Amino acid sequence: MSPTPATPRVERIPAGEGAIWVGEGLLRDASRYLVSPSGRFLLVSPASARSASDPIRKALGSAVLLDFEIEDGEAAKSLANVEKISEAALAAGLRRDDAFVAVGGGVATDVTGFAAAILLRGVAWNAVPTTTAGMADAAIGGKTAVNHPRGKNLLGAFHPPRAVLSDPVCLATLPDRDYRAGLVEAYKAAWVADPELSSRASESLSAVLERDGAALVALLAGAARVKIGIVETDPRDAGRRHLLNFGHTLGHALEGAVPWGTLRHGEAVAWGIAAALEISKRRAGLSEQDAAAIRRTLSRLGPFPQPERDPKKLAPLLALDKKATAAGTAGVLLEEIGRARVEPSVPIPEWLDAAAIMSLS
Repeated sequence: MSPTPATPRVERIPAGEGAIWVGEGLLRDASRYLVSPSGRFLLVSPASARSASDPIRKALGSAVLLDFEIEDGEAAKSLANVEKISEAALAAGLRRDDAFVAVGGGVATDVTGFAAAILLRGVAWNAVPTTTAGMADAAIGGKTAVNHPRGKNLLGAFHPPRAVLSDPVCLATLPDRDYRAGLVEAYKAAWVADPELSSRASESLSAVLERDGAALVALLAGAARVKIGIVETDPRDAGRRHLLNFGHTLGHALEGAVPWGTLRHGEAVAWGIAAALEISKRRAGLSEQDAAAIRRTLSRLGPFPQPERDPKKLAPLLALDKKATAAGTAGVLLEEIGRARVEPSVPIPEWLDAAAIMSLS
């Protein structure tokens, strides 16, 4: 039986065999929400997430079979770290009915989720994201992956978590740049599929920027509903789930054109959205009024660093996009706020033209 939310500020979003919980106080009550068939947990987190992992350690107590610390940062998304987690888990006596708990940003949830997917051909896992990007996107939907020298997220598996706990208290000390960049993913969800959420999120933007708990719960729960609603119609990312890549086609190229970390993922996606708006006006009939409304929101979420615009650097990266074909690179375009479509082939020169003129003001 699923636990009953402890307060009105906790929202439950059904997600396959599990659930996404969004609300205040989840960390201290973690034992009520985290799922393990055996009742035993393997905790994986970086030192930077200690303020979130400590309450979970206390809540789970002796049920913690393994308490494993991983490195932080994009370089930690590696097979080497998956091997370290696997060795520690097996040495601790991992059974198929045990469950992992990943506490931290997208690196922790990706690496831990991938380890859970392959250990003993799959064990349960739970995600406790501690960043806005993780709460709005990275920890939801079951995509787990590590990087390969040839590219980002090239080794992975679909393995949904049994529970996701998103507690706004984790965001109180997140650096402002990371906090704002991660919000882009939450607003993106509204723009592609939920006009009512977009309207409410726009009205509450000031409160969100001030990290108001109630405003964050409403926004993050809304974004989670959008993502899960799309994912459950396309769990293997073969069609409709591509809508969640709004801003990512050019965004990934912008992110890869500079040393990792120069642009936060959400910052690159924001610029990618700005470019997609220009193409949407030409190809999908998006009104300038809707495009301007999105740019205003992105501008308030920023300021974001100026990206690389050199076609010689961006064109090869666009050609390597996983949605690329001989005719061009697919992209998500908006017809209006709340309604998007996948354009099968946008020629690379068109992406480069949009990059040259994209604006967040």
